[in-house]
Amino acid sequence: MRNDGVDVSFLSVADGHLSMLHGWLSEPHVRQWWGDPDKELESIRDGCASGEVDGFIFHVDGKPAGYIQSWTPSQYDEPWAKDLPSDTPGVDIFVGPPEMTGKGIAALALKAFAGRLFENGAARIVIDPDAGNRRAVRAYSKAGFVPFGEWIDESGRTLLMELTRTEFERNS
Repeated sequence: MRNDGVDVSFLSVADGHLSMLHGWLSEPHVRQWWGDPDKELESIRDGCASGEVDGFIFHVDGKPAGYIQSWTPSQYDEPWAKDLPSDTPGVDIFVGPPEMTGKGIAALALKAFAGRLFENGAARIVIDPDAGNRRAVRAYSKAGFVPFGEWIDESGRTLLMELTRTEFERNS
C-alpha cells in the first residue's frame, strides 16, 4: 500500500522473524516503553499463535521497519477499556531499527494499518501510549489519532487516543 509516496507493507509474524523482533525489543528506544525483551517476545509469539493479537512486521519501501499489532482491548482487564465495544481494535506499534526513528515512519505505517482495519469493518481504532512517550504521541497524532481520555494507575499515566473511520476518510 502506497502512503504519501512510500510503500508500506505488512507480513504476518512468523518464527523466522523472532530473532529480528528480539533484537528490536532489545534496543533502548523500544525497551524503554515495551519492557523486558524476552517477556515481550514471548507475549508477541503467544498472542499471535493464539489469535489474541494480529501481529505484523511492517516494511517501508521493502525494508523491515518495525512491529505492529491489533488486539481487542475489551477482552482484557484493562479498566480503561471496559466500556469499549467488542469490535473496537486497539493497536500497538514500534519502529525497530534505531536509524529509522524520528523520520515519520510510525505515522505512515499506522495510517496504512488503520486503513486495513477500517476496510475490515472497524468504525474506531484506539491506541494507548504512555503519556510520557512524547515521540509516540506525536507519531499517533500525525496519523490522525486524537486524545479521548487518560488512565492513571500505579504504572503511570496512559493517554487514550482514537481514530474514527469518518476522520480517517476525511483526511485520506
